[in-house]
Amino acid sequence: MPGRLVHLPHLNGERLREIGRLTWPQAAMLLCQFVIGITDVWTGGRIGPDTQASIGLVAQCQMLFMSLAMAAVSGAVASVSQSLGAGDATRARRYVGLVVIGGIGLGCLLAGIGHLLRVPILVFVQTPEAVLPVATLFFSMYMWSLPGQYALTIGAAVFRAAKSVRMPLYVTLLACGLNLFGDLAFGLGWWGFPAFGATGVAWTTLVSVTAGAALMLGLLVRARLLTADGLPPLRWVRVGAPYLIRVAGPALGTSFLWQSGYLTLFVITASLPVGSVTALAGLTAGMRVEAFLFLPAVAFNMTASVLVGHALGAGDRTEARRVALTILGIACGGMTLVGLCLWPWRAEAAGLLAPDPDVARETATYLAYNILSVPFTVASVVLAGTLNGAGATVYPMLAFSVAVWLVRLPLAWLMGHVVWQDASGIYLSMLVSQMVQSSALLWVLLRCDWTRFTLHVKQRRGA
Repeated sequence: MPGRLVHLPHLNGERLREIGRLTWPQAAMLLCQFVIGITDVWTGGRIGPDTQASIGLVAQCQMLFMSLAMAAVSGAVASVSQSLGAGDATRARRYVGLVVIGGIGLGCLLAGIGHLLRVPILVFVQTPEAVLPVATLFFSMYMWSLPGQYALTIGAAVFRAAKSVRMPLYVTLLACGLNLFGDLAFGLGWWGFPAFGATGVAWTTLVSVTAGAALMLGLLVRARLLTADGLPPLRWVRVGAPYLIRVAGPALGTSFLWQSGYLTLFVITASLPVGSVTALAGLTAGMRVEAFLFLPAVAFNMTASVLVGHALGAGDRTEARRVALTILGIACGGMTLVGLCLWPWRAEAAGLLAPDPDVARETATYLAYNILSVPFTVASVVLAGTLNGAGATVYPMLAFSVAVWLVRLPLAWLMGHVVWQDASGIYLSMLVSQMVQSSALLWVLLRCDWTRFTLHVKQRRGA
């Protein structure tokens, strides 16, 4: 309730076992996704700095197009997990049909729009002229992979909401293997294959994503989560869709504002007075190391969403709060220790991804600020997952929007273009904004009635 103090939970063996059972496969899946991204960046660095910079810039553009998928994920996890927690399997299957079919359709629509507008978009985000030809190639391939990305992302969320976390891992293992082989074989020409350079890397992304999406849909059908009778009739959609929209709407706002904020950060970096291409390549490589560092945090985010959703679906608000605080403590404590261990080796980690000495130095600087932000970033990630599982997506939207658009970006421009006039000012702004948003979300968890957004309460009839 508003103003109510929440006491720290006692450690419960069964709760800890379930957290571990759900978290490790998701961490492994995220590790595979990290390997996909890191392989692209590593391969691009061996082809040339322009390819490496293009991969980072275009991947960030793609994430902006993925905003709708991220919103659908929040809606799917909240509605499906709460429906299963309430024992209503029919309602859960109907939500699955609604988000999967609708998500793939949106992915196809956005892919066509993005492909047609690829050059104006790249020019708009201040893509350096030397990078533009390669960036255009990657943009086209990334856009045509959008329907597959939507199917993969939403399908994994559905399995996660049903507490079936190993199926998405198998799919990601397939996509990871295909991407690794394609990048090395057709990008760099290993094992006697023809080296197509950037073209080989771009086509590999499209093929691996499409193959993974096909397998994901097949597994959803096999698990009877996606069924013909689960496709909702229009009458049910009118009753059930409003809750999905209430959850997905703010989640879309969060994803769009967050990804557009990152894209704007890339624009600020690309327009630095000196060394913009080096800064872009360093930011790209640094974000890949960051992605590895925060894999467990994202896995804990997913676990928090599922367990909080199931607890609230069953009407147990006390357990939902206890789960949230338990996961928050484990994630922040564990990841802070990992960051401390990485600190002395940040230069070596940068060198693994960036063979160019200037890019390696830039990457190491990024990592220094990033490691300092570990407790705040992990807290933000876990708390956002908790609130998303409850359907309270409006709180992360507000916290992230303020932190990014009112703190991070103005401070990045001020420090990067005016005061320090280099990328270090941009990295400082990221640290400060993480402190702001984690503090805001923690206040919400402890002082606000975030459980009132639950489907079990809001939609007891008709859905």
